[in-house]
Amino acid sequence: MDATGIIIGLLITLLVYSYLLGDNPLYRLAVHLLVGVTAGFTTLVVIRQVLWPVIAQLLDNPADPTALLWLVPLLLAFLLLFKAVPRLAWIGNSTLAVLVGIGASVALVGTITGTLWPQIAAATQPSALGAIGAVLTALFTICTLFMFQWTGRHAQSPPIWQRTIWGIGQLVLTVTFAALFAGAVSSSLALLSYQLGQFLTLMP
Repeated sequence: MDATGIIIGLLITLLVYSYLLGDNPLYRLAVHLLVGVTAGFTTLVVIRQVLWPVIAQLLDNPADPTALLWLVPLLLAFLLLFKAVPRLAWIGNSTLAVLVGIGASVALVGTITGTLWPQIAAATQPSALGAIGAVLTALFTICTLFMFQWTGRHAQSPPIWQRTIWGIGQLVLTVTFAALFAGAVSSSLALLSYQLGQFLTLMP
């Protein structure tokens, strides 16, 4: 890494850490840079690796049935552009419906096959300690999922079993978010230490 990149990286890291002093223009500048660079990079990747190959295939052989299949996602993407116009926003609802439906289906199948079922299968293993851990993990996962299912439903007097499951799910989420926050803090401190170390190597 050259000296310019090291200095820029350290400055941006310090701008992010300025949030410890409160919300300020320097922190907002760092956030705007992050959002802008991410949006620009994502747009270029989509154009270069998704849209352009599809358009090139359609131009090379428009009659190819395989190429014609790309017309459906391109049409849905085009309809999504109407969401930017308030009077015509309803035209893009079909695309959003497809995205939400597919996303929900993938998330549900992934939750069942990638989380719940492996935990249930692990609970049947001969190891007692492993089985107990797998059963607890499966129960905590189910309680958390039920908590999201019941969030927003304010019953006058929910049954005690529902309140118990909701409390367990909330506790699991609290512990999880605390662990994630601790990991984010430690990672940010490690990044700051690395940036400072790289900057010190430039000193004579």
